[in-house]
Amino acid sequence: MEGKPHSKLPDLGTTIFTEMTALANRHGALNLAQGLPDLPPPEALVESAVRALRGGVHQYAPMAGRPDLREWICGHHLARHGHSYSVDDECTIGAGASSLLFAAIQALVHPGDTVVVQSPAYDLYGPAVQLAGGQLCEVPLLDATGQWDLDALLEACTPQVRMVILNTPHNPTGTVCPPGFLDSLAAHLQGTDTIVLSDEVYGPIVHDGRPEVSLAACQGLRDRGLAFGSFGKLLQATGWKIGWAVGPTALTAEIRKVHQYDVFSTGAPLQAALAEFLPTAAGQQHLQGLAGIYQAKRDRLIAGLTGTGWQCTPAEGGFFQVLDARNLIDGDDGHWAREWTRTHGIATIPLSAFCHPPTPQVRLCFAKEDVTLDAAIERLRHIASDHAG
Repeated sequence: MEGKPHSKLPDLGTTIFTEMTALANRHGALNLAQGLPDLPPPEALVESAVRALRGGVHQYAPMAGRPDLREWICGHHLARHGHSYSVDDECTIGAGASSLLFAAIQALVHPGDTVVVQSPAYDLYGPAVQLAGGQLCEVPLLDATGQWDLDALLEACTPQVRMVILNTPHNPTGTVCPPGFLDSLAAHLQGTDTIVLSDEVYGPIVHDGRPEVSLAACQGLRDRGLAFGSFGKLLQATGWKIGWAVGPTALTAEIRKVHQYDVFSTGAPLQAALAEFLPTAAGQQHLQGLAGIYQAKRDRLIAGLTGTGWQCTPAEGGFFQVLDARNLIDGDDGHWAREWTRTHGIATIPLSAFCHPPTPQVRLCFAKEDVTLDAAIERLRHIASDHAG
C-alpha cells in the first residue's frame, strides 16, 4: 500500500515488561521483572474500597478527580515539600501517573521540539515524545563516578529546549536526585521557557536516611514544572491505576485538555477509598513506614547475593535493584535475561530495555514477600554458580 505508513511507532513492539511477564508465566518463573509488589495493600484501604462499592460509588468521578482526594494530595505536598498547590486549578488525578505524563507530553510538546531525558530512562518517555512529533535528546544519568551527571544535563539544556524530564527515585537505576541538583538546573533555566516534568512515583521510598527530593520543593522549578505521583506504587495497589499531577495553573490547564478526551475519569470507588483512608492514622503510618519496609527488602536481597559473582550498588530509593553480571557473562543482557527465565526460573528486566548499547546488567523488583525474595536469591545464586563454572 502506497502513501503514508500505518504506524507512527514503526520500530516499537510489545514492551519488555509485558514480554518478560508472559515468559515468566509460560515457564512458571518467579517474576521479579515487572514492578508488581506481592505485598498486600493496607487492609483498612481494602475495607474502604468495599464500603465505597457497597455504598453505590459507581459513576464517573469528576474529570480532574475527587475534590477531597485532590485536597489530600495538595496537603501532602505542602506538608512534605513546603508548597501549597490549588486544589481546583493545580492538581489532576488520572489513570496512574503514566497517563498524566503522557498527557503532559502530548499537550506541551510541539512537532520539532527538543525534549531532554536522562538515560537510562523509563520506557514511556521516548515513545510519547515521538508521538508528539518531538525530538528526544538523551544524556547520561550518571557520570564516571556513579553520581548524577549535572554537567551533561546542563550542557544539553540550551535555551531552545522545550522540555526536560526527570525521574527520582529513578527507574531503573534506583538512584536518587542529589541535594542541590534541582537548584542548579533551575538557575541554568532562568530566562528560558523550558518546562520540567518530574516523575516522582516512588516519592518517599528513599533509603539510608536520604531526604526525599521533589520539584515541588524547588522554588526555581515549580513555576515551570509538573510533579507526578502514584498511589499504586505507595499503597501496593498498582492495578488500581490512580496517580496525580500537580503544577501551575497554566500547565495544569493544558494537561486537562488532553486528559478529558483520553482517560477523562478513573476509578471512582477507588478514589473514594483513597480519600477515606489516607487522612487516617493508619494511612499516615503506612506512608511513614514505606522507606523502612523497602530498605529492609533491599538489604535482604543484597545480603543474600554477597560472595557471588553478582555485583551491585545498593539502590538509594524505590524498589528496584540493578545487578551487574559482567563477572558472569559477556554480551547481550537481553539474551541472558530471557535464558535465565527459561532455565533458572527467574524473570528480570535487561537494562538494555532502558538504554543502548546492551550492558551485562539486569533490573529486578524487590517489592516482594520475604519468601519470594529468598526463593529469588537461591535462583540468582544458582545462576552465579553455573556461570562461574
